[in-house]
Amino acid sequence: MKIEQEILEDHRVKLNVEIEGEPWESAKHQAARRLAKRVKIPGFRPGKASYPVIVRSVGEGAIIEQALDILLDDIYPKILEEAKINPYGPGKVEELKEYDPPKFEIIVPLQPEIQLSDYKALEVPYKPPEVGDEEVEEILENLRQRNARNEPVQRPAEPGDIIYMRVSGKRLDVEDETEAVIYDRQFSSARLGQENSATDRQFFEGFSNQLIGLSPQDRKTFTHTFPDDYDDEDLQGTKVEFEVIVTNVQAYSLPELNDEFAQTISDFDTLNDLRQDIRSRLQDQANQDYDDEYEGEVIEKLIADCVISYPREVVEYEKDDILANLDYRLSQQNLDQDTYLQVRGLSKEELDEEIAQTAEDNVRRKLLLYKVADVEKIVPDAEKLSRTTEEAIEVITSDMTPKQVKDWEKGGKLANLLTNITADLTLRKTVEYLVAIAKGEPLPEAEAQVENETPIEETEPESEGDESEAA
Repeated sequence: MKIEQEILEDHRVKLNVEIEGEPWESAKHQAARRLAKRVKIPGFRPGKASYPVIVRSVGEGAIIEQALDILLDDIYPKILEEAKINPYGPGKVEELKEYDPPKFEIIVPLQPEIQLSDYKALEVPYKPPEVGDEEVEEILENLRQRNARNEPVQRPAEPGDIIYMRVSGKRLDVEDETEAVIYDRQFSSARLGQENSATDRQFFEGFSNQLIGLSPQDRKTFTHTFPDDYDDEDLQGTKVEFEVIVTNVQAYSLPELNDEFAQTISDFDTLNDLRQDIRSRLQDQANQDYDDEYEGEVIEKLIADCVISYPREVVEYEKDDILANLDYRLSQQNLDQDTYLQVRGLSKEELDEEIAQTAEDNVRRKLLLYKVADVEKIVPDAEKLSRTTEEAIEVITSDMTPKQVKDWEKGGKLANLLTNITADLTLRKTVEYLVAIAKGEPLPEAEAQVENETPIEETEPESEGDESEAA
């Protein structure tokens, strides 16, 4: 067996392999015997014909094709061993250059490699934001708006008031009164002084301004000429006469900001206590948002300083996982991908690009974190792993029968669940470790030591396919 190697730029290796002599002859004879058992050869019992007879009966091409499969199954592990290759997944025969004896080209994806930077010297300033008074007052104002009352008034309408009315409208370019009617005493309402209000969108921009100063039972007639580029083609360039009859005017009454207001909308006795609670909640959310951004910044800085090499197959597997998770989430909501695309205003191509970018980012992040976890011997806390697994099992099996639970466990789903949870907790703990470094806090090295005998390799993503076979 002759092997020539060529390392490709995409972290894969091209192997030019030439097989001669006994292995090839043995594979051809084995292939012939297999074919002879499936093909009826006159004068011979199944599988008893000689090699030359089988060749004449089924053709040399069929034997060579079958022999190649047999040969690859047998020698592929030997090829990897001889070439000293650590594959990420199964290789693929790209080109068969010669048939007899066979010369072929195999492309093999290599295991990812990560050259870490000096991550223990990493420094990223940590400056969470402080919630300002204006943010607290904005929340309080929103609470006032939500608890406002509308009270009928007997006075001319002012900005901020709500008017209830009947609206009639007719085209002035149509002589027939019946055909000219667009609106016939249609009930409507409007909050005055509101930009881009629903009322203005229903009739025309500026309609609400015509109502300022009207009192209950007032009538007002006015005209409006619609622009030539109006959305409704039937009204483009048309002059319309509107008549409004006001039925009710209500003032928008906001509650006062005082202790009574705080007691009405919350469990707090004073407005100051309510303010403090709002500030605390806003600060907690601001801290959480900042921490999420900070973690991302720490990881991105590390990724930028490291050398991460991996074959495209790693990204393809990650894309498949992302897509499978998306389809599962949609199915839980009785949705499909077409509906999802419509809701988000995306094309299939744009979604594919988005998933591809997410997969690329995920791969680089995971490879970096797994490498650090391996170096630092970081594993999940045993108690937390047990608790998280139990909670997940309870959720998954809550609607299953006892038999379904047993089938689920026997089908390898439990082992997969444990692997995934272990991986997730390992990544989470590694992120916390790196964040502590970036902040300049004491390293949690005591916690990071191995707490059980589970080797870190068991938490890493498994290579897809059987490494002992070429695809």
